[in-house]
Amino acid sequence: MADDGYRPRPPQDDDLRNAIERLAVFVAKNGPEFEKMTMEKQEGNPKFAFLYGGPFNEYYRFCVEREVQNR
Repeated sequence: MADDGYRPRPPQDDDLRNAIERLAVFVAKNGPEFEKMTMEKQEGNPKFAFLYGGPFNEYYRFCVEREVQNR
């Protein structure tokens, strides 16, 4: 992902934003298998809808990519 200065809008809910950002750190560190495991465990949990293309999926993907680039 090129750094074009674009940053998707984060959720206004601080708990959701923190959950997205924390998970992004773990996914960047542990790889796609960790994300897959989380998706399996959290299936049906609305708090993790961003993993399945929910409204904040773009922000989540942005955070993962940012963490990968910072490693």
